[in-house]
Amino acid sequence: MSEVDQDLSKLVSDYAIENFKHGLNCAESVFEALIRAGVLKINKDAVGMCTGFGGGIGLYGATCGALSAAVMANSAVYGRKDPYAVDAAVRGSEIADKYYRRYNALVREFVERNGCSSCEGISSKYDDWEGKDRKIYCMKMIGETAALAYKYLQMPQEEAFSLPYGKNMRDMR
Repeated sequence: MSEVDQDLSKLVSDYAIENFKHGLNCAESVFEALIRAGVLKINKDAVGMCTGFGGGIGLYGATCGALSAAVMANSAVYGRKDPYAVDAAVRGSEIADKYYRRYNALVREFVERNGCSSCEGISSKYDDWEGKDRKIYCMKMIGETAALAYKYLQMPQEEAFSLPYGKNMRDMR
């Protein structure tokens, strides 16, 4: 990673941590940090799309909100802008053959760092949701996830299309 990329990665991480300290939820913290750092060139109002993802989607404990925001940010840049422009015969397979590889790798790396992808799983080792220990862990994880989102945003599309799959639903049949 170049020095500029390292600096931006740190800036994004620092912004995400600052956001969380100021009351933004995990998803809002990551997404807003990417916008503020100039990495994600999207209208700031888009942060509102992240609100419901906090606490693993409305405190349900499902997919970590920080991870959801990292995926949304990468989708905003690298997602299919007009899926109907792809021939119907290959539209469904194309997304799995190419596009999902970026997100699969991002999730795999997140899980390697945090043990799982769910808010419930990550938070279950803490007795008190409102407790300082859980908040400190999540704050650090939010900063790391913002940097992870940045890492994948720097990856050219063709490179991402050739990433190997880790665990995936095709192999679970």
